[in-house]
Amino acid sequence: MHESPSFNRDKTDARPQFSIMAKTCTLKYNVQKQGGIILDGQTRYEIPIYQRPYAWSEKEIRKFLQDILASFNGGGNERSEPMFIGTMQLTEKKENNIQEIIDGQQRMTTFLLLFQVLQKKFNGQTELDNLSYNWLHTQVNNGEQQLLLDQFLNSSFPFDNESHNLYTRNAALINEVLNEEMSDAATGEPVVWDVAAFVRHLLTDIYFVVIETRAGLTKTLQIFNAINTTGLDLNGGDVFKIRMFEYLRDVKKERDTVFKDISDLYQKIDRANKEAKDTVTNIHEILGIYQFLLIARYDLPATLYSYGADTFFERLFDSILNNGQWPNFTDARKVELSLADISKLIDVRIEWENSWFVTAEDACLYSLSQWSRYGRYRILCVIFRYVYRERADVYPQSLIFYKQLTKLFIVYSCRFLKAVNEIHAFNYLLLQLMLKADPEVVIDTVVKKMDRIGNPEVLRSFTGVLDGGIAYNAKIKNIVCRLSAMLDEEYHTEDVRTIEAIQKRLFESDIDIEHIQPFHDLEPLDRDKIWDEWKDDINGIGNLSILEEKLNRSIGNCRYSEKIIQYRTSQYAIIQQVVIDYPEWNYESCLRRKRKEIEKITNYLFG
Repeated sequence: MHESPSFNRDKTDARPQFSIMAKTCTLKYNVQKQGGIILDGQTRYEIPIYQRPYAWSEKEIRKFLQDILASFNGGGNERSEPMFIGTMQLTEKKENNIQEIIDGQQRMTTFLLLFQVLQKKFNGQTELDNLSYNWLHTQVNNGEQQLLLDQFLNSSFPFDNESHNLYTRNAALINEVLNEEMSDAATGEPVVWDVAAFVRHLLTDIYFVVIETRAGLTKTLQIFNAINTTGLDLNGGDVFKIRMFEYLRDVKKERDTVFKDISDLYQKIDRANKEAKDTVTNIHEILGIYQFLLIARYDLPATLYSYGADTFFERLFDSILNNGQWPNFTDARKVELSLADISKLIDVRIEWENSWFVTAEDACLYSLSQWSRYGRYRILCVIFRYVYRERADVYPQSLIFYKQLTKLFIVYSCRFLKAVNEIHAFNYLLLQLMLKADPEVVIDTVVKKMDRIGNPEVLRSFTGVLDGGIAYNAKIKNIVCRLSAMLDEEYHTEDVRTIEAIQKRLFESDIDIEHIQPFHDLEPLDRDKIWDEWKDDINGIGNLSILEEKLNRSIGNCRYSEKIIQYRTSQYAIIQQVVIDYPEWNYESCLRRKRKEIEKITNYLFG
């Protein structure tokens, strides 16, 4: 059963009124009695500050014009045909006759460009000369878009198709498409084209369904998401930006210019990704980190940690802005949201990307944490750095913290076949501790947890996993074999090139998990005998090792005496050690290696 928000509907409920009105509109002339017109000479349409910039590319422009031209040409008939161009969502008209465009800015802006092209291309057309261009205004990017639009409207014809101004460039493209329409496709010669009829078609026969909403911003956006069928959908990052703006404007009473501050956070992420020539982070990850921080800081219900960031913030804003009360958000009103907090989280996340390892061990553990069943809790390392960022020893302390935490994740990922609630609860405890205690206390809590696991009774259950067949479980097999391989490399090195080489070999290269004694021996008659003797050990850590995928495929299921020749060409230290320690391979060799591997891994994790 889906959760739904509850509302107070007693007499004291002073919630804003909500209504939707819809009507069929044309641009200027409408033959329908109940219809409306968009360019009425009075209404000024405004693209609000939280919208994206005008962004149509050549693909959208050409389709838009080709569809209009097809309707004008009547699809092969002699008379033009009416055309439905979709919905347009507007807010309620303000006292100064301004209406905000929620959905439809790409189409309406392109109509403005089209009329400007037609007016400059065909002088003396009365209908065109009577059109004004002050009916569309944009606040996007704190007025920067309006400056570009004004620049276009004041530019000379023909328009520059290589301009940095997208309005100008798209107007040049519109002119090009019109030139194609007014010339013979075979000869390129001009053809007779009734410009006046085409303009009448635009103003009379292009139909919109205009939906006018009288509601708060949140409800208006919900309606947009429900009816939007064209343009770009609002993703979680877009919605957060808009609702954070609404929160700061309506709850914190900030000026409208605060939207620039919100947008600057997104641009900070974009700059970091461009400088790194890779995706260092994104707004969804940052919001996921912020979500964990808020839940811990305001002691919200632990179940909210399991929510996706989009859902969490959607319901949090609903509750704070009094748009409905969701279960588990009854204390949402005490939550204070801060752009400064988000900005610092972005800084810390970017710093973490550039300083999350000193040794090859650090780099490999970072990857192993991803492979574990608790990869999402890697963000605790970022929160650790955020909380203790003023301390001089924050970097070495954070490395110790995530090293111990990853060891815990490895043990629990191998010990249990699924993520267990015990570790979820433990991670929530660590978050609470970070906000109340020194970093040494947080680290010591993880160490003590590992100590408890390392007692003989509990340790026996972990070594029992390593003692059996691990090839049946892909997660355990990959974690154990890669960890084992790391421990045979120079994992304490601080040389950057060596670190990168080891990390790449173990976690970015194409790797197979090799059965030293083939599971399917080349001699069919020997297979049953081998299975009876080796049992689970044929799929156990004694008989398994990582190996280059290409090399493994070339070796196949041949005998060890032939394999060992190829093993010598491997780049992996662990397989080179097999060559040194075991000139021959049999069941006794497998058992000896298994004991050695288990001791090596447990000493590392619990030593």
